[in-house]
Amino acid sequence: LLLCLPTPDDSSELLQLHLNEKTFWDKWDPVKPSFFYTEEYWHQKSQVAIKEFQQDQSLRLLIKMKSNQRIIGTINFTNFERGPFQNCRVGYKLAEGAQGHGYMHEALQSALDYVFKQMEFHRVEANYIPQNNRSGAVLDKLGFSIAGRSSSYLKINGQWQDHTMTYLNNPTWDDLDH
Repeated sequence: LLLCLPTPDDSSELLQLHLNEKTFWDKWDPVKPSFFYTEEYWHQKSQVAIKEFQQDQSLRLLIKMKSNQRIIGTINFTNFERGPFQNCRVGYKLAEGAQGHGYMHEALQSALDYVFKQMEFHRVEANYIPQNNRSGAVLDKLGFSIAGRSSSYLKINGQWQDHTMTYLNNPTWDDLDH
């Protein structure tokens, strides 16, 4: 796999990925506005992703197959909180046909390594709908700990959904030069 920031050149493929996966992803996502499914939206979104990365506000990554550079998913580190907290949140999604091959584990493991060692975050939080067994399993395999459950945490697919709250602390934090 390759992980990279999106560029405007990825807009068309990102739009197609979201159109192709709409039915599969809708059950895990907030309701999308109509302009979400336009190439212009993805063009602007890629520019914002680059700007936010440069300003230490987010890290939005594409997951691409190394063999053909095809985009199969995304990983988004957002809600950067620096200072004494050094925390961010991660969200991710993978095309339905790419699931079950260990791709998300591989991609998240690599991305977390970068976020912990290069960006020097102390903690990453990930929250998931309890019925999303695949998401829970990948976080568990990566060593995330369950912090609890939050009732009516996010409005997903038009309904308020409970979420399992998890976190992972940086295992190399004490080795970093702060």
